[in-house]
Amino acid sequence: MIARNIKRGFTLIEILIVVVILGVLAALVVPSVTSALADAQTEAADARGSQILTMITRYNQFLPGGGTAIATADGTISAADMAKLSTAGYCTAEDVVNQLDSTKGWNFASGKVIPQP
Repeated sequence: MIARNIKRGFTLIEILIVVVILGVLAALVVPSVTSALADAQTEAADARGSQILTMITRYNQFLPGGGTAIATADGTISAADMAKLSTAGYCTAEDVVNQLDSTKGWNFASGKVIPQP
């Protein structure tokens, strides 16, 4: 009998097919993952807005040190008003940062605190 020296392995075509399949799967999964992350950030910002509204309400109820109340009319909440919350000990400065865009602040709109667009 003649011993044959047969090398076993994958052909180039087989490897390319696997790479294409993995690419198609990645193309299907990546958009849904990034969409879910964006939705999670929006939900977290909404929750943070509710917490900030609660802090503002408590601050206005108890007005520490004879300070001035934080206005709750529709419009932008000033950085000075947000600083009052951390100065009074209701939160830290990081707690009032807009999670969607840290360069922007918060707005009052229809009785809710929402991130500035």
